[in-house]
Amino acid sequence: MKKLRKRLVYDSSVLIEMAYATKLGGIAKELMKKHDIYTTELAISETFYIICRKLGVEKAENKINNLLESGFIDVISIPPIEAGKIKCVRSISLADCYIIALAKILNATSVFAIKERELEREIKRMPFKVPVVFLEELIAR
Repeated sequence: MKKLRKRLVYDSSVLIEMAYATKLGGIAKELMKKHDIYTTELAISETFYIICRKLGVEKAENKINNLLESGFIDVISIPPIEAGKIKCVRSISLADCYIIALAKILNATSVFAIKERELEREIKRMPFKVPVVFLEELIAR
């Protein structure tokens, strides 16, 4: 397991786990006590629409607004070209590229909830220049 850096960049999968108050979401909330947490606008949008599909617009807005107003997470805009550079050579989602690009810019660790097949394959093929961790791996710690 890679050592976590002081700054963490949360993927939408982590934010969704937090919104649904799952065990993984609890781990993400615990990390907020000792780390500076960041995410991208795209991750916020993705989190919103996934929650919206299950719970409706009003509940999704409330959950997102509560998260943003908590002061525990900073939403950072990055130059789209930085994410595009990663997407150009990687077979992962564009949203994941934004998370990894922001982690690179901030010298942070990128955090995902679970090991996604595409992301795991890319890590094995050619490790990223920033640490990538999965909350599901932190359960065993």
